[in-house]
Amino acid sequence: MVQMWLWLGVFSMAIGCLIFGYGAHQGRSDRWKILYTLNFFICLIAAGLYLAMALGQGFSVIHDRPTFWARYITWFTSTPLLILDLTFLGRTSLPLIAGLIGANQFMIATGGMSAISPKPINYIWYAVSCGAFLSILFMLVVPYRAEAEAHHPRSRKAFRKLLAAHVILWTLYPVVWMLAGTGFGVLDQAGETGGYTLLDIASKVGFGLLSLNTLQQIEQANDFQPAPTPASVHG
Repeated sequence: MVQMWLWLGVFSMAIGCLIFGYGAHQGRSDRWKILYTLNFFICLIAAGLYLAMALGQGFSVIHDRPTFWARYITWFTSTPLLILDLTFLGRTSLPLIAGLIGANQFMIATGGMSAISPKPINYIWYAVSCGAFLSILFMLVVPYRAEAEAHHPRSRKAFRKLLAAHVILWTLYPVVWMLAGTGFGVLDQAGETGGYTLLDIASKVGFGLLSLNTLQQIEQANDFQPAPTPASVHG
C-alpha cells in the first residue's frame, strides 16, 4: 500500500507538470505564464521527490519509526512557491512576502526536526513548528487578505475561497503528523503515506488549478486596482 500511494504521487504530480507546463508555454499573457510556471515547478519538485521515495530513497528508520525524510525536502523547496502563488495573485507587499516565506521555511525545518527526534523531544519541535504555522495563518488571514481585497475589491469572494482552501489543506498536515507514528500512532505507515500523498496532490495540483481559476475571475471582473497606500490597507 505504501508503494501504491507513492506511485500515485508520482503520476499525479507528473500530470500536474503536463497541465501547468503546457499552460506556461501557451499562456495568453505574462501574468498567466508566471502563474502556470510557478505551479509547474511546484509539481515538478514534488514529482521528483515522490519518484525518489517510490524507488526506496529518502527513507530511513529513525528511533524505530519508518521516516520519509525526503518529504520535508519536498515541502521546504515547494511550499515557498505555493506562497508566491498566493502573493502574486494578491499583489502582496514585499515585506509581507518575506515574512510569509521566512516563517514557512522555519516551520518546515522545525517540522523536519520533529520527524527525526526521539519522543518526547519530537513534541517540542512539533509545538515550535505549529507556532510558526500559526504566525503564517495570522499573516494570511489578516494583512494578506486586507492587501488582496484592497487590490481586487470586486474579487473578494474568489480570494476568500482561495485562502480558505489553502488554510484548510495546510491545517490537515499537522493533524496527520499527530495521528501517525510521530504522534499517537493511530495511522500505520500506509495510512500516514496515504494521508500525506492526498494532501500533497490537493495542495499542489488542486490548489494550482484553483489559483488559475482565481486569476480568471479577477480578469473577468477587470479587477486590477492601483496599489493602495499603507494607510488605506490597514484602515
